[in-house]
Amino acid sequence: MSTVWVKRNKNRTKLKDDVTLLLEKAAAWDWLGQKDAPVLLKPNLVVNKPASAGATTTPDIAEGLIEWLADHNYLNIIIAEGSGVGFSTTKAFDVCGYTSLAQKFNIPLIDLQKEDSVIRKTPMGEIKICTTIAGIEADGGSLINLPLVKGHGQTRMTCALKNLKGCIPNTEKRRYHTLGIHKPIAYLNTCIKPAFALADGLNPDPYWEEGGKPQKLDLLLLAKDPVAMDSYACRLLGFSDEEVEYLCLADKLGIGNGHTSDSDIENLDNTTIENIFSRHDQEEIKQWINSIVDQRAACSSCFGNLSSALRNIRENNPNLKTQIFPSLCIGQAFKGRHLSSNQRGIGVCTVLKGNIVFQKNKLDSLGR
Repeated sequence: MSTVWVKRNKNRTKLKDDVTLLLEKAAAWDWLGQKDAPVLLKPNLVVNKPASAGATTTPDIAEGLIEWLADHNYLNIIIAEGSGVGFSTTKAFDVCGYTSLAQKFNIPLIDLQKEDSVIRKTPMGEIKICTTIAGIEADGGSLINLPLVKGHGQTRMTCALKNLKGCIPNTEKRRYHTLGIHKPIAYLNTCIKPAFALADGLNPDPYWEEGGKPQKLDLLLLAKDPVAMDSYACRLLGFSDEEVEYLCLADKLGIGNGHTSDSDIENLDNTTIENIFSRHDQEEIKQWINSIVDQRAACSSCFGNLSSALRNIRENNPNLKTQIFPSLCIGQAFKGRHLSSNQRGIGVCTVLKGNIVFQKNKLDSLGR
């Protein structure tokens, strides 16, 4: 089934009611396993920032889902996440409101960064996934994906498919970037198959995965097909499936159906909703960053921090001349390599005698 159910929510006091309405209209109980089997909720808590920053899943969405599950006698509920490399999941649980949510409903929180892993074989080779995630499948349980519709500095966008990257250990996340992030994301979705995805499109940052520039979209999305959901998310963000490599590959692998059309969208408000965000200054800034940064095999969190610093410089100095910047190198591909005189290393992967590592304060000084 490739239908994407869409509901507007402009009144946050009715958010849990709208979550229930979506789930009921889609008869989402048909997608779940046995009532006594575990149900794992996987939000997007990539950074330690509240949902208001546009980077993490709104906890009230999870709360509405928990109450709906309980009403349908699904009581064995777990919340699990593995935040981005360099960030603490435990702190993210606290800052993002999931610690208090878990305490309210007496639900265990599992930090996937602290877990062992098991191996799954795919056509692209072996992939490691966290033991709790593997256990859900073995126990006949259900994983419910709670992603955001938001932009991404490396992959253009992230939603249902890429959110599963939080289900693998940090070592595997780093390895994905050495392989080229798109292919591993697609093949990961052949190993982990959520029951459905309920996406937060309330006030996401349409350009950057770590938030900072949220914009009101006021949407909730629900789909069993993660490819269809991500395809529609592309339309919302203003670009096509073809501009997201892992989405096209997931479509070819048969994980779901992309290139959503109006006939695939079940809009509960009967209003036209697409191309909400236009490509404007932030897209130009992205292009500028990519013109001065060589990010071979860079992890998302490292590149995200660098992008944030450069973004602030450019926004505060719109007439800044690119020529004052050296070529900035970041990523695992630079380990053990000497850089040329017109290159500068960013981060620990480029630390080597003879290289110059820029810190954020040095970047800031360039913008003055």
